[in-house]
Amino acid sequence: MNLSITSAVSVACSQQKLLSTSVIPPNPKVVALEWVYVENLLALGIQPIGVADIAGYNKYVNIAPKLVDSVIEVGTRQEPNLEAIAKIKPDLIIGVKQRHEAIDQTLSAIAKTLLFDPYPELNAGNQLTRMQQIFLEIARVCHKTSVGESVLQSMQTSFATNAEKLDAIKLTDSPFVLCQFVPEFRLFNNNSMAVQILTQIGLRNIWQGELERFGFNTVGLEALLTIEHAHFFYIAETQASVQSLQRNPVWQSLEFVREQRLHALGEDTWIFGGPLSAQILAQKAVAALQQFLNG
Repeated sequence: MNLSITSAVSVACSQQKLLSTSVIPPNPKVVALEWVYVENLLALGIQPIGVADIAGYNKYVNIAPKLVDSVIEVGTRQEPNLEAIAKIKPDLIIGVKQRHEAIDQTLSAIAKTLLFDPYPELNAGNQLTRMQQIFLEIARVCHKTSVGESVLQSMQTSFATNAEKLDAIKLTDSPFVLCQFVPEFRLFNNNSMAVQILTQIGLRNIWQGELERFGFNTVGLEALLTIEHAHFFYIAETQASVQSLQRNPVWQSLEFVREQRLHALGEDTWIFGGPLSAQILAQKAVAALQQFLNG
């Protein structure tokens, strides 16, 4: 999918105010209040000057390039430190509507502010498309249009390469489920960006939970009985949650457990991210399936 800057602007118009590039200097000083926009800036070659919850970002978002040590902590994603943000005098602040709309006026008094909504309403577009549109809009505002388009082209090339690898091992159209332990089970449905990425490379999601705006359903262990014939990709925030499951007889009886179709993607596989995280998810899923075949 190739998205133009025109389409990026159209989604921004439908969500929020637009910023002219004339009000943002080249090489802007940017504060990012949500991890996906930290990743987006780094993908564009921009080191943010301030980031919310740096330790969490470094733990859960494993992409290159990395944040430099000089980046300033500006509170949490839920409660940004407004004084810290004002002190470093950014040119631009980027946040997410769900968390930061209530403080939009205060943020805008500090610097030009963009608040995005990465979760389209049902039947109003999909998360993977929205992610690319927002990425291109950030690129436009930061005077990095050509870089942004190149990054997205690289992402599409990566998807095609991984689709070819999947075809080579004859696992195209293989059924899968994606789960996050937090510690309850989040099963991702077809409305999620992560599932849309794995579908693009040729896998088939068989979790048919009710479509939900954020893209996942929180379920109990018994729900896994209906999808036990799939490849089960999972992301666990703690090993303790996995270890407790291993002692559960229902878990032990599941077909994907018994047949070793259980694939850990690692806690630092960020499935709510940008184009670099999207590539990593596709790569890890294919690598897990290759390892499964090789025993």
